Amino acid sequence: MKGKGGAVMETVRSILDSAVPLVAALAILCHLCWIGIRRGWDRMAGLDRLRQSVVPLKERHQADTEALLDLNCRLEEAKIRLGAAEQRVQQIQRQIEAFDKAPPVFLHVLGKPGSGRRRFRAEVEFDATSARAAGRPVNPAWRYGNRVMVHAPDLSAARREADHAFPQKAGYKVYFHAPVH
Repeated sequence: MKGKGGAVMETVRSILDSAVPLVAALAILCHLCWIGIRRGWDRMAGLDRLRQSVVPLKERHQADTEALLDLNCRLEEAKIRLGAAEQRVQQIQRQIEAFDKAPPVFLHVLGKPGSGRRRFRAEVEFDATSARAAGRPVNPAWRYGNRVMVHAPDLSAARREADHAFPQKAGYKVYFHAPVH
């Protein structure tokens, strides 16, 4: 039996000799898998930390985007207001040009403002042809509009004051308007 036992032992030994490296290889493989899984978990934990750190960045990005959209909206509103202001400036410039082209208007103020006195408006004209015929020089201001503002207690007093300053005998004509309040 020794012969058979030796053969069996030889067979067991050859199986063990071939199984031990297999088991060792399997153990090494398991160990390497464990190390890989552990590193993978560590990396996953790192990714989780990175994800955790990215969340505030995403929130900040969203807040910045909303702020940018708000600023763009304000910018558009400001552009609209600027356009309206530019149009108003152009309109005022056209009015200034029209005033520059318009002949001047001279304002003559008679009387002093005070309590119990009202303002009366009038237009005054000068008959330049009769003055020239009489040989008197004519002030160039009478070629343009001349207005009178009289401070007086009533219309008849205003007429008297205007007739005193601009007598009809001297070639003036005074036309009164409604009183100014």
